[in-house]
Amino acid sequence: MPVCLCFDFDGTLVNSVEAAFNAFQRIGPAFGCSRLTREEMQRLRGLHVREVIRVFGVPLYRVPQLAARMRRAMRADLMETPPVEGIAELLEALSGRGYRLGVLSSNAGSSVRQYLERYGLQGFDFVVAGTGLFDKASALRKLLRREGLQPRELLYVGDELRDLEAAHAAGACFAAVGWGYTSLERLAAATPDYVLEHPTDLLDRLLGGAAERPGTL
Repeated sequence: MPVCLCFDFDGTLVNSVEAAFNAFQRIGPAFGCSRLTREEMQRLRGLHVREVIRVFGVPLYRVPQLAARMRRAMRADLMETPPVEGIAELLEALSGRGYRLGVLSSNAGSSVRQYLERYGLQGFDFVVAGTGLFDKASALRKLLRREGLQPRELLYVGDELRDLEAAHAAGACFAAVGWGYTSLERLAAATPDYVLEHPTDLLDRLLGGAAERPGTL
């Protein structure tokens, strides 16, 4: 069973979809991308980020630059976006039960820490930030070594297929959330250990999920 829970930031702790939409409208054209409609943005939630990149036609060598500019453009909006409803209560309950908590994010560490402080999200033991778009598996392996954990003692909570793939590659558990960038249906089809429709579901799974089949609601 997990003893350490590591949360993704964008789309998991904070619902940053609107901030990403606004940033892409400003940044996308510089990379040859057309402006998105909200309907198109919703359809993209069913795709892997690699599929999204192909849809936009951005050359792979330009993807890191696009991601970096998106993060900078989103920062101000993110700071004005409250955490996902129920996240603060979940973190308090998990910390009170003795779980070690952390954040693993592609965002800058200063931005993540400032956000956590601003909204009073407490109980985190560590923040791992600045990971590359597809480097989270390596970051999770380093985290396991640093914390002295067996892979299945770590649960990564995220909202994208790349998060799930990173957890699986590191041998860790994964909880898929249904309120972020990737649709819950697409995530559930990739066999996460837990599927969450609301933050409170995570505590239910951890406390009473021993008899449940992994990945069930």
